[in-house]
Amino acid sequence: MSSSEPEAGEQPHLAQDIAPYRQPMVTSIGIIMGFMFNFLASWAVSDDDSAALQSLGDYLVAGTIFASLLLFTVTLYRLLDNRITPGQEGARYQATFRFYLTAIALGFAGLTIALTL
Repeated sequence: MSSSEPEAGEQPHLAQDIAPYRQPMVTSIGIIMGFMFNFLASWAVSDDDSAALQSLGDYLVAGTIFASLLLFTVTLYRLLDNRITPGQEGARYQATFRFYLTAIALGFAGLTIALTL
């Protein structure tokens, strides 16, 4: 058995396993948030003087997109925070990954609602 393999009953050190996923997730969050902010900016600016949020559907779209942006921000913070308890890297990454997927699902749900209304 090599020195890098965990012994029986010992948890493997996952920091090296998680490291390759950090940068692609940070990049994808930046790209997706950029598209969402662009959508919100173009949606909020209209040629007439009426408010952008007029119906329940508009509030639903805005709410899902803002919730998605908030979750993306939390995910980005968790990815860039280097104060992790040793041995907890895997569990922290799994929770961060769930935030990431939930943020993507909420964002696309909001955009889908906007396209169908």
